[in-house]
Amino acid sequence: MELSLVLMLILLLLLLFSGLRVAFALGIIGLLGLVLLCQGLQSPEGLLGTLVWSAVNKFTLTPLPLFVLMGELLVVGKMGETLYGTLSMWLQNTRGGVCHATTISCAIFAAMSGSSIATSATLGRIAAPEMIKQGISRRLTYGAIAAGGTLGIRIPPSVTMIIYGNLAAVSIGHCFIAGVIPGILATLSFILLVAIWGRILPNEIRMASPVKIRLRDKLVRSIKILSPMGVIAAVLGGIYLGVTTPTEAAAVGALCALILSIAQRELTLAKLWKAALSTVQVTSFILLIVASASVVSFVMQYLRVPEAITEYVIESHLSKYVVITAFVALYFILGMLIDPISMMVMTVPTLLPTVIHMGFDPIWFAVVVTMMCEIGNITPPVGMNLYVVQGVCNASLGEVAQGSAPFVLALLIDVAIITAFPIIATWLPSIM
Repeated sequence: MELSLVLMLILLLLLLFSGLRVAFALGIIGLLGLVLLCQGLQSPEGLLGTLVWSAVNKFTLTPLPLFVLMGELLVVGKMGETLYGTLSMWLQNTRGGVCHATTISCAIFAAMSGSSIATSATLGRIAAPEMIKQGISRRLTYGAIAAGGTLGIRIPPSVTMIIYGNLAAVSIGHCFIAGVIPGILATLSFILLVAIWGRILPNEIRMASPVKIRLRDKLVRSIKILSPMGVIAAVLGGIYLGVTTPTEAAAVGALCALILSIAQRELTLAKLWKAALSTVQVTSFILLIVASASVVSFVMQYLRVPEAITEYVIESHLSKYVVITAFVALYFILGMLIDPISMMVMTVPTLLPTVIHMGFDPIWFAVVVTMMCEIGNITPPVGMNLYVVQGVCNASLGEVAQGSAPFVLALLIDVAIITAFPIIATWLPSIM
């Protein structure tokens, strides 16, 4: 069995490096596994359709297209411009202030859109020219935007958390709430990193000429930020208070985003059609990966791979922290090779039983896996945020990757902190 699994892994890597789409590569591996390795099945080919349908025909996946649509409509409504304009106004006269404004804007926009790519693309278009104009180096500018965009999959609502909740059979609402404090921790980590960066390399963060704006004018102009904050309150507040389910909260968020877009006078039929089409494309892409990976997961379950991993850990008498470190290293390597959704659906069903056996909370593991997905988004060669920022900012991939590298270290430190103190992730869900 071990040799067969190794050969399947090698074939999967070959298919991925050949340029084949991840969903199709997983589908091929899953089908071969059903036919060649699951010898006890009478009709493995016939089981394929059942597995695929069962994987996507789940009510827990219902919030997915609604949250994607919400993010698309918020981009149409130019909520990113509103956030960044307000925050940079308050922070532009402090050292690295516009960089901090970008990080905080990413965090808030992430709490509305739930998308890492949308956050990076939106802030890349808005913030990058202003940051460079204000004296921030190009590599720090691009790194801060790419890393800030990763908050889109940790701070709720998060598409990645929806997938995890579906895979792990845990409350999506609890997964959402578990990401709040770790998301704040990541935001503060990025701000601290920029402050240290400015101390070590002062030429990377030069002070622009101060701009004087009266306090009254700042307060008046800050009123605009109340509308996007209202979307966050409507979505997360409803889930936390138990008023809405994640699906209902997603519908409320999409409706609020639609109303805001109309109020901003930015929504046209053409833009609405584009947002709807993008929602269908993104949702279909994710569900295709989930469907294909479910077949691979069935093969792993049939071959009792999760049980074998758990038994190996028990017999080896390894510390649970050594095992988690090994899992984190695995996710770090996978993050450089495949996209976060694929990485999650391939591994969670296999690794989660061992994690639970060691005494870790599956909700805590949701945060750790999501954080590793964040790191995967800014590590080459497959880091999607790197390519998004490169495209919208017309930058070189080398500049973006160099600027993102220190933020990878900050995220790894955050993983270590949350592993040492799991209550950071589990406290809020425990009081719901």
